[in-house]
Amino acid sequence: MDKSREQFEAAIKQKFGDLIDQRVCKNSDGDHMAWDMQVAWWAWQESRAAIEIKLDDKVMVEDEFDKGHNYAIDYCAEAIRAAGLKVKGE
Repeated sequence: MDKSREQFEAAIKQKFGDLIDQRVCKNSDGDHMAWDMQVAWWAWQESRAAIEIKLDDKVMVEDEFDKGHNYAIDYCAEAIRAAGLKVKGE
């Protein structure tokens, strides 16, 4: 399960507890059986798709500081993608 899906299910559980059917279909692509959960998951994905985060540009490497700067940008981009968001320009 990807990070965005985990965040979605945690948010639904925190807000509604057992009031919403969180069962997942067996032998499928992971869609929820309950219509309300399918709609909520679709809306969650669409809201995330609209978010793009701009990172600083990488710099020409002249010293260790520059290497660290570029590594930090790579690390941040990876964390952003893992959260189900987009890095602007990719």
